[in-house]
Amino acid sequence: MKNTCPVAGCPGIACAAHDKGTCDLATCLDLRLSGHDLAQALGNAVDAKDHSTHTHSEEVAAVSRILARELGMSSDEIETIHIAGHLHDIGKIGIPDDILRKPGPLTPEEWLVIKRHPTIGADIVQPIRGLAPRNGIAGIIRHHHERWDGSGYPRGLAGHAIPVGARVIAVADSLSAMLQHRPYCRPKTFEQALADIRRLCGVHYDPEIVAAMDRGRGNIAMTFSTMRRTHVAPRIHIHGLAPKTNHFHTEHAS
Repeated sequence: MKNTCPVAGCPGIACAAHDKGTCDLATCLDLRLSGHDLAQALGNAVDAKDHSTHTHSEEVAAVSRILARELGMSSDEIETIHIAGHLHDIGKIGIPDDILRKPGPLTPEEWLVIKRHPTIGADIVQPIRGLAPRNGIAGIIRHHHERWDGSGYPRGLAGHAIPVGARVIAVADSLSAMLQHRPYCRPKTFEQALADIRRLCGVHYDPEIVAAMDRGRGNIAMTFSTMRRTHVAPRIHIHGLAPKTNHFHTEHAS
């Protein structure tokens, strides 16, 4: 929704005063910061449920912001996607730990339970005033597991019927997951992860967003390296950087 607030610089986060067109910049910026801080805290709470997914929500938020910038989105759209990135897996709070942490393949019944998390997450976020529904955050969370070809969930949306923020987060989410140690698989290198995304371009992922990933790959690689530098994380090495950042392996990260 277009921001029609008369206050220059207002980010358009909803408040009663903003809705009446009488808000002041300090109030709007306050809500924006509060919304982001809340999203980050909730995302970190989800990651804390499973040590194998440490930093995941922060990585998805940061990479989604890079992709949104590469796509030329407005500052409001970028902020919305960034917040949604922090919250994309909030619905996993409602998934039993024994399923989330299962070290082997899921049964069909367990998989059906896992597939509920986007809907649970959207329902959690929808009523939060600081994360106003009109900014589309709940819809992004609900549809971040949809696929470009319509084979995703929960609704089997395809192509541009999927909210653009959800299409952005789908790429960021997959990249982060591929690079992390998980109970059921070893981490890929950065180049392997990029190659997997490209291979599924036009199948799972929006081709425009895959192209944005390639344009921003240097910044994306640096983001992963920086965010994991102080955590126990997969072995990473970015070609051309000092050895102390060797948590992340890629042959051509720039």
